Amino acid sequence: MNSMTQSIRRVLTSAALLVAVAAAPAVRAATPTTTDEARSWGQIQKMKAMEVMHAVDTDGKGYVTQEEFLKFQESLFRRMDRNQDGKVDAQEWVGKDAKTAAATTK
Repeated sequence: MNSMTQSIRRVLTSAALLVAVAAAPAVRAATPTTTDEARSWGQIQKMKAMEVMHAVDTDGKGYVTQEEFLKFQESLFRRMDRNQDGKVDAQEWVGKDAKTAAATTK
C-alpha cells in the first residue's frame, strides 16, 4: 500500500472516530448548532454526527476531503486553545473550569 493510500485511510479512520464520538448520546444543555460555535471536544460530542460532517464538508459536495478535515481539526484546536499557548490542557479540552476539569480527568 502506498503512503498516500495509508494517509487517506488514517484520515478516514479519524473522521469515522470523530463521527462516532459526535453521535454518542449526551443529554447536556447549550448544545452548539455548528462547529463554529464549539469551543471544546465536549461540545463537538453534543452535535449530531451528520451536523458535524456537513460542517466539515465546507464545499457541500457530500463528502469530506483530507484538506477539509485537517482544516477543521486546526480550527477546532485554535478555538479550544483559549490562552493561545499552542497547547490544549485538560481545562481547555473539556471546556470547564480548572476544578471541574481536574475532577473529570482523574
